[in-house]
Amino acid sequence: MRNKYGNIKLGLIDYGQVMFLSKDDRLLFAALIVALAEDDREKIVQLMKVAGFKSKNMNEDVIYRYAKVYYDDDNPEITGGDHIQVFVEKLQAIDPIINIPDQFIMIGRTSIMLRGLGHALHQHRSIAKSWKPLAEKVLSQELPHSALT
Repeated sequence: MRNKYGNIKLGLIDYGQVMFLSKDDRLLFAALIVALAEDDREKIVQLMKVAGFKSKNMNEDVIYRYAKVYYDDDNPEITGGDHIQVFVEKLQAIDPIINIPDQFIMIGRTSIMLRGLGHALHQHRSIAKSWKPLAEKVLSQELPHSALT
């Protein structure tokens, strides 16, 4: 589709990806995006736990890696060069997931789907770095003095 200036625009609509997030969930996820964009491991693990992520052993390195691959990036530095599915299977073997809240599963699915499209178009992106300005805006408007920021 071309806009009035002749530029081609791409739009994705997936009505199966519709989900309501509470204000608390949106703010928590915004804080997680900022932590991921800044690669703040301690904050990432803390926020994943607050979100309700649970694994058998609560291995903090595994929690960090799950967060990175689900919500940010799947570059070779993170995955060791493995395909994302193989990488997740390896994480699962180290420390099996017990719980990921439904709303965060949907966000992860969207992140992975968008990155997959980017890879297909040779346009590698960090989702967290791309979403960070919006996340910071949301946090500054909603929680100027929050413990999440």
